[in-house]
Amino acid sequence: MNKPPVIAFDVNETLLSLDPIKARFEQIFGGDPPVGEWFARMLHGSLVANAMDNYRPFGDIGVEALLTVAVKRGLSLRGEDAVDVVGEMMSLPPHPDVPDGLRRLHEAGFEMVALTNSSSVVARDQMENAGLTQFLRRVISVEEVRRFKPDPATYHHAAQLMGIPIGDLTLVAAHDWDCAGATAADAGTVFVKRPGAVWSIPADMPDVVVGDIADLADLLIH
Repeated sequence: MNKPPVIAFDVNETLLSLDPIKARFEQIFGGDPPVGEWFARMLHGSLVANAMDNYRPFGDIGVEALLTVAVKRGLSLRGEDAVDVVGEMMSLPPHPDVPDGLRRLHEAGFEMVALTNSSSVVARDQMENAGLTQFLRRVISVEEVRRFKPDPATYHHAAQLMGIPIGDLTLVAAHDWDCAGATAADAGTVFVKRPGAVWSIPADMPDVVVGDIADLADLLIH
């Protein structure tokens, strides 16, 4: 893999762990909490927002998704409680491999940004609370273009902000849909095959697949 001029990291699940959200879901739903269904419904809501040109913060869509999942399971969940649970997104911890992996890449001179569906305020708080801001040139929210990933406009916006052609941007993500969106925008891609992350869409998997950010650092630093 050639050295990418700019690496754009997806945030939720790629850099940050959803384990605290899982713990809160267990309090509400009991065993086998539907975190995956909730996150999928967030993505569904963001895609509908794109299709209808009706942008609203990702956290708002997360609350809507959580309330829907609760209703489907016959639970009565207050709106303020759903807001409180989704608010956990602001203080998610990094996966164990992330801080050292980003540090190594940063010390090796790689230019790195975060590119996330979270709002600007949430994204900044996420990176600061996780202790990752020091490794990143910028934290870029799709809020700036009012379109959610995997809309091509989000990746083009990141490249424009960094002053590079889209082909010089490489997205690193643990989501097949995010990688596919970046590919459609003509950006490079790296798929992070974290536990439970599967490639499930009718598009070619990226040539570069890593298990975590430490593996990415091993691959890029010679």
